[in-house]
Amino acid sequence: MPSADVDMFFDDRNTARPTRGRFRYQDECVALRCIPNLASEGITAVLVEWSTDYVAVPADGDPELVSVKHREPPLGAWPLSDLGPVLADLHRVWRAMDERCSCAFASNAAPSRKAHEELGAKLNRYIKAEPDELARFLNVTTLPRLPLPSRVDITAVGIRDMAGALSVLGRDPQFAEACYLTLVGRIASVATEEPDTPEQRIAKLTGSLREVRDRDRPRPGDQTLRIADLRELVLATERARARTVLPPLRATVHSRAPAPRVVVLGGDRLLLPRAAADRDAPHGSYRELRTNARGDSGAGARRRLTRLTVTRDSTESARRRAEIAAEVELHALITDLPRVFARVDQDTVLMFATTLPDARPLLTEYGQPPYPGIVLDSVLAALPHLAATLGRFHDSGRAHRALDLEGLLVHGDRMWLRDAGLATTAPAPGEGPTDYRAPEQQRPLVMPIGPATDAYQVAAIVYHLATGQPPGNDPPPPCVLRPGLAPGLDEPLLSALREDPASRSSLAGLVSGLRAVRHGGGTTRC
Repeated sequence: MPSADVDMFFDDRNTARPTRGRFRYQDECVALRCIPNLASEGITAVLVEWSTDYVAVPADGDPELVSVKHREPPLGAWPLSDLGPVLADLHRVWRAMDERCSCAFASNAAPSRKAHEELGAKLNRYIKAEPDELARFLNVTTLPRLPLPSRVDITAVGIRDMAGALSVLGRDPQFAEACYLTLVGRIASVATEEPDTPEQRIAKLTGSLREVRDRDRPRPGDQTLRIADLRELVLATERARARTVLPPLRATVHSRAPAPRVVVLGGDRLLLPRAAADRDAPHGSYRELRTNARGDSGAGARRRLTRLTVTRDSTESARRRAEIAAEVELHALITDLPRVFARVDQDTVLMFATTLPDARPLLTEYGQPPYPGIVLDSVLAALPHLAATLGRFHDSGRAHRALDLEGLLVHGDRMWLRDAGLATTAPAPGEGPTDYRAPEQQRPLVMPIGPATDAYQVAAIVYHLATGQPPGNDPPPPCVLRPGLAPGLDEPLLSALREDPASRSSLAGLVSGLRAVRHGGGTTRC
């Protein structure tokens, strides 16, 4: 981190200075919480106690105590044996607060499915309390449905989020990196060392929460950071950087030879379609190619090729390389996602290819919507297979976020994903396919993106296939647009197309509702 961005905030009162480097991840987690509020102010301040705990001060309501823990990737999801002691610490503070605060556990890994199932029956092994008290505690405690970025990814995600916030604030996003580092430095400057004993720790957290709750807030010069002040700090950093930027030189356009029609990878010659072309990044530091290809071996296996060519080292090219490398790992992790058969990782080129299933895109298989009843029923029959695959994304803490008719491959009663979509990228305003973009994808700094986004997109696709038009805003019931449809389609689709992600039906609920329509004699009557 450039010292010029952070040294101004260090003072002799900060006893955490000698060990700040060890807690950079936790500082960045606090920064990620602050960035969306630079433009919306859902919270008005954060009180940074020490590196693993902070208090979020909402615009109204009780304060929230957040415990941040990084879990090394080989350990996987949190089992209850590891999660229980963390929740016990939060419970002690919550009880000391006379139950007048909320709690959150933030981590780069989600609790395991088994841990969720055991919370009700086995949490009393770690928290000695009556069942009704445990139920009240769990009701105000948030667990990570969509985990935080890992240690290696969090800086790139923070810079991406800051770029989005600067855009919303009407400022230049090219200075996002400098603004983000300044914000992290400010957060690091106010954290103190964690007390030696659990009793001291609980007492300190409780005291801070009571000060916030009673609106007798700590002095801003100590550990409280007001969002309004952080916004001014970020905007001042952006203005300072903008003043030092020289006017750009006139660009010289160089012709580039067309991409070769054959790529050799993993001992196979991949034949590319004539229309395949590299896409230049807006900042010019890399080019990217994504295309279907035909393998030259065997019966001509169907492949999907992804190639990143770095033309200039930059934060953006490093971030994109990390995202594509994570995408390769995701193909190995997610069952029924196409398998990677070969990859190349060089200084300036990162390339991998997957083997596509023996299936075709929806549009190729069935043509343009609306679909006749018998075809629509075939699509509905294949949705459980798709939902199972997307469920594995969600279990891993990710969401696909880019579902469309070209990316869904069907054969019989099975439906595959062509690729991992946007699962390894940070949310960005306006992301996702235009016809099926969820409302939160327009403003991810304000509304959370996650599994509910995939549920919306699946519902939007089925709505389009059934009615012949995408849902858009406030869609009418499908049977209004096409009276021959079974009325039972309306409720599950409209429930999953609600604007607020928190109020939508889950993906499992959507698929269950659509299966009930098909199996209950409610097939389409068109």
